Amino acid sequence: MSLTEETPAPAAAFPLSLQQQFLCGLDRGDEGGSFGAKHIVSSCWRLRGPLRPEVLQAALDDLVDRHEMLRTEISRGDGARTQRVRAAGAVRLSVEDLSGTAAADRDRRAQQFHNTVEAARYPVRELPHLRAALGRFDADDAVLVLVVHHVAGDGWSMRVLIEDLATAYARRRGAAVPDLPPVPQYRDFVTEQRRALGTADVDEQLGYWRERLAGARMTTIPTDRLAGDDTVPAYTDLRGLVEAGLTAATLRLARTARCSPFMTYLAAFAVLLGRRCDTADVVVGSFSSGRGTPSFAGTVGPFLNFLPLRIDLSGCRTFTDVLGETRRTCLGAYTHEVPFPLVEEQAPELMAGAGPGRDILGFEVLQFPAGIEGRRVGDLVYTELRERVLSARDSCDIPDGGLWALDVLPSGGTVSSLKFDRRLHDESSMRTLSDDFVALLRAVVERPGQPLPRS
Repeated sequence: MSLTEETPAPAAAFPLSLQQQFLCGLDRGDEGGSFGAKHIVSSCWRLRGPLRPEVLQAALDDLVDRHEMLRTEISRGDGARTQRVRAAGAVRLSVEDLSGTAAADRDRRAQQFHNTVEAARYPVRELPHLRAALGRFDADDAVLVLVVHHVAGDGWSMRVLIEDLATAYARRRGAAVPDLPPVPQYRDFVTEQRRALGTADVDEQLGYWRERLAGARMTTIPTDRLAGDDTVPAYTDLRGLVEAGLTAATLRLARTARCSPFMTYLAAFAVLLGRRCDTADVVVGSFSSGRGTPSFAGTVGPFLNFLPLRIDLSGCRTFTDVLGETRRTCLGAYTHEVPFPLVEEQAPELMAGAGPGRDILGFEVLQFPAGIEGRRVGDLVYTELRERVLSARDSCDIPDGGLWALDVLPSGGTVSSLKFDRRLHDESSMRTLSDDFVALLRAVVERPGQPLPRS
């Protein structure tokens, strides 16, 4: 059963998007980098209700029919890279018996299950790019982890997939749910993006970045050691929780300063990074959804766009000053956003700071549209497991550098995930960095109008 209009796969190869070209620049082979077997994006859901694994398998296969990017192969030989849609195939679904877990321990066991699934290898040459793992506590309680290789999707895509999966599963169980509408494919996005290149609007945006990033270099943190002879990255995910009281105070300050939560957390991170690196010219790498066109909101693919955010701390005496500078930086970046490869052409020295003994540390606050969270669709109630605080020594990879991601929970508190390559960094150093961030955040949120603390 197909959940979209039948569209024949194009016989010929077609070009890459600029986002995909960025990923190709980080290709380090099949073990590391953007095409490595551990460069994946995942999401974890608790499913309550009578679950039938054979129906789940069929519904997962429906997703591969519906979203071409899940069965698209990117060429990696010499010459211009292209991509080609392949025939649909069955999703690899593993099922594990977790029935020995006491009811009070299931949330923690679900986190452990997610960590284990996320640390596995998912070769990019194996299609489809979607995989799934199901852990069954009992007949009416399970945990589902969806995994997509990052060359085929992003965090927003995972929300699309769980929404579509819920509908596909419910329909296969005979529930009266609305049909899914036809969805634009990622190749349609590529066509539209290429059509926009060379327009006066893009030229104006590039002028902004050329001026904004003149003389800029990404701010990098020192490593504890060089990588040595081991060329395969080894990422650890250090997790924790910024307590609810501090989170609430941060969100109140954000509203007062007319800032988003991301801007407020980023401002504190910029102060911390400036101190660590002894600079007032802080350039932080972050991300946007890259989905400026609403028509692609339901499309699966790698839309994520890298944004270099340059924050000038030289004139900032108070955290209120830092918030104002950070807000101006973010609004300027959002209103002039273009794919990062075009930005990098305007600032050829931007990435020059990365190298032996230095590492880029990206920063983001996860922000996705509301979906089926906590809602019954057919037989099942879907609840995303966002309060994920168990650290993982072995985690999925970042293609270059590290990544600090925060997730503000609806229930209060902020989950912190700090992923780093342990070939380069000691866990103790990263834990100190995380602790220093929380301490600094507490100090500046409580006294935003006072002079910035010295240490």
